[in-house]
Amino acid sequence: MKVLLTGGSGLLGGYLLREFARRDCGVIAWSGPRSKTPAVGEPAPVDLVERDAVAAAFAAARPDVVLHAAAISSVAQCREQPERARAVNVLGTQLLMELAAEAHARLVLVSTDLVFDGARGGYREDDAPSPLSFYGKTKLAAEGLVLGQPRAAVARVSLLFGPSVNRRRGFFDEQLGRLRSGSPAPFFVDEWRTPLALPTAAAALATLAVGEFEGLLHLGGPERMSRWEMGTRLAAHLRCDASACLPASRTEAPSSEAPRPEARPRDTSLDSSRWRALLPQHPWPTFEDALSEMGLPPGSP
Repeated sequence: MKVLLTGGSGLLGGYLLREFARRDCGVIAWSGPRSKTPAVGEPAPVDLVERDAVAAAFAAARPDVVLHAAAISSVAQCREQPERARAVNVLGTQLLMELAAEAHARLVLVSTDLVFDGARGGYREDDAPSPLSFYGKTKLAAEGLVLGQPRAAVARVSLLFGPSVNRRRGFFDEQLGRLRSGSPAPFFVDEWRTPLALPTAAAALATLAVGEFEGLLHLGGPERMSRWEMGTRLAAHLRCDASACLPASRTEAPSSEAPRPEARPRDTSLDSSRWRALLPQHPWPTFEDALSEMGLPPGSP
């Protein structure tokens, strides 16, 4: 089975490539457009808004499965560049859907918990989405294109955490750096998610991609946590000074940290019962266990 992975240069993409390599699965990976030529072995740049280029690259790949993890995922960038966000997140998904249908290939879309407004949390797959951000709206539109297609699936993924395994640096890497140096790091006390370790997400998505499940699936972690709890538990696990974790509010965030006119959802925690029933043998580590498994053992600041 040959898998086409979009978003191969992203944080999740790095873990997915490692997971597919572990399974000895043939993968062709794409990244977004780049200003520099990729190094040997890195994903090939394919801009999802360039229809002819995408079609040519797809024809060359001849995939059996498309795992579509590429997106403009920055809430701020989507708000500031709505046309680009729609072109990549919605129209790019539509193009891949059309190409997959023509090739009789399976399509699996990676979506987000931010399709919900966060009014209550504990969201199940049959709960009505109502995104607050333009990013969430583009992902919901992409879901609508994919759901109902033959052999297609959508996986809504919660907040992902873990150190980068490629050249893409993320928010978690920034948190680690701040905590290890003792620099102040703000964490929201009034925003809840079900954080999911990147290796766990990659394993679940790889299994889903090569499987036969059709429809909608929630992939969240086993614990509902605020960002503040995540920060303080990370500091405690690493035996760093937890006083560097500064409590902050999602409604009163400093403009230098999160300048945003869009409302930020309060609680987008996911109910992952369907996933756990589908794959009960799949690992589902706690926050601290996941940190240790990712090479961050206790007491290793």
